[in-house]
Amino acid sequence: MKTLYIAFVWNQHQPFYRDTRGGGFIMPWVRLHGTKDYGQMASILEHYPQIHQTFNLTPSLLEQIESYLEGSTDYYLQVVKPAGLLTRAEKQFLLHHYFDIQWDRVIQHHPRYRELLEKQGRDREPEKVDRALERFTEQDYRDLQVWFNLAWIDPETRRADPVLKRLEEQGSGFSEADRGALLERQFALLRRIVPLHRRLQEQGLIEVITTPFYHPIMPLLVDTHSALRASPGLPLPRRFQFPQDACAQLAMAVKQYRRLFGAAPRGVWPPEQAVSPELIPLFMAYGFSWSISDEQILAKSLNEEITRDAYGHVLNGDLLYQPYLVSGAGGEIAMIFRDHHLSDRIGFEYQHYRPDDAAADLVHRLQKIRENLAWAPGEHLVTISLDGENAWEWYQGDKGPFLHSLYRRLAADPHLRCVTVSEYLAAHPPLRRISHLFSGSWVDHNVTRWIGTENKNLLWDYLLFAREAVEQYRTGPGPDEAKLKRALRGIYIAEGSDYPWWIDSMPYYLAAPFDALFRKHLADVYRAIDRPVPAHLYAPLAKPHPGEAAWSVDPLTGPIPMAPARSELSDLAEGLVGGTGLLTDLSEGRGC
Repeated sequence: MKTLYIAFVWNQHQPFYRDTRGGGFIMPWVRLHGTKDYGQMASILEHYPQIHQTFNLTPSLLEQIESYLEGSTDYYLQVVKPAGLLTRAEKQFLLHHYFDIQWDRVIQHHPRYRELLEKQGRDREPEKVDRALERFTEQDYRDLQVWFNLAWIDPETRRADPVLKRLEEQGSGFSEADRGALLERQFALLRRIVPLHRRLQEQGLIEVITTPFYHPIMPLLVDTHSALRASPGLPLPRRFQFPQDACAQLAMAVKQYRRLFGAAPRGVWPPEQAVSPELIPLFMAYGFSWSISDEQILAKSLNEEITRDAYGHVLNGDLLYQPYLVSGAGGEIAMIFRDHHLSDRIGFEYQHYRPDDAAADLVHRLQKIRENLAWAPGEHLVTISLDGENAWEWYQGDKGPFLHSLYRRLAADPHLRCVTVSEYLAAHPPLRRISHLFSGSWVDHNVTRWIGTENKNLLWDYLLFAREAVEQYRTGPGPDEAKLKRALRGIYIAEGSDYPWWIDSMPYYLAAPFDALFRKHLADVYRAIDRPVPAHLYAPLAKPHPGEAAWSVDPLTGPIPMAPARSELSDLAEGLVGGTGLLTDLSEGRGC
């Protein structure tokens, strides 16, 4: 009977939270997802050697992990100090942010942690949290320090580690030594992420791929006017055209990958699965043999509809479940296209199921795909791809119960075979072609999530002003190479997709820190080349919506502080000095 091949492609990414001026992180999610998800997602496969998978470890994520291991910190970590030495502001921070994990799925299942949440008042508003200050004892604060960091470690990891298991079973009355032992385990988990992935790849169990270094929307770096292909009439900022930046982001990614994994990457994940024909020769120039995007991009490229029945089963699966040889701008590359519906079921739907029921549902749907393709000649590949960390906090027992049940069922089914993408393409090269790749992303097959609104366009204008200033410096008399590299690093960081993602699309209090960090990176660009910081970088782009309170201080020194609070204006006026660029090669790129 015919075998159906399945490619799981997990995208492991975090925004670049690091403030290159101060060296710290404005948010802790690299560290916390590093202890809960990045290692465990790969480690769990050691129990199921038949289940081969592909992982995209973004370079900006890996750089931040190494920054932690080299001594960088975040404020969530800075308040893990002897409880008797906590200031009032640090206690406020603990009560406000040390319950930043899913309350019903996580905190509810740990009696002492639940008790602390009840004592805090189950409040999210800072002024209400302040009322709990006097109710908390020194021991309460110490227990809270331990429980937040302990709960952010994968449950299966906690059970397997004697120290972590003891702390979880102890539950309360933690000592300063307990807190120190926990932090040692946290950093040990961060330290194992890269070696684990490298070992499993060398064993043939997984494939590790990469992405342009600081996660930019690549079609917009090449030409912001490419946004008009999917959205004619979209209002746009001044035209940004710097394909050399797209090349530099790829060059840095390849260099980092070679250093960490001892080989060249074969696959490239376009950030946000955003593609355009102009990317094809760039991917080829840096040695990539395959890439990935969304089924909506495939449908638009072929000018055909992917149809589903009322249960979500694809009716024309022979169209979707194939790799394609995609040509564009003088080059060609193999591409696969994810099943959007199945990927979203893992990302958003299965958290509402019992883990076994969710696993059974997914396997049933894969079996149904195989049955529906029985008439079609040749082999077929179902691609399931999504974020590899964000969904699990909402699952019963985190990722473990679901994934163990899923992998057991897949391993037991003789007609379903999980493969890495390169493994499949080596045995079954693309037989079909796409002559014109549609320009768009996984979000509604366009790029309007990153450009086209008033403040998103202003963000692009600010980026362009800074980029032009760097070009003027580069082509002027006697540019200093060290200063130029520092300025370009600031540009490349500011090109990351996460900054425009938040502006005009998310609540103000969530967007404001990214807005502030974006403007800090651009201010650093001007300082690096001895230019005055333009006035527009002192004013926030993100504006409060009706009913939302405006920040009274720099968002980077407010609820997610890294230094004593100061106004944004005075912070920027102090002058920002760029970082050293820990792992980056800031060349302009080859072959472009």
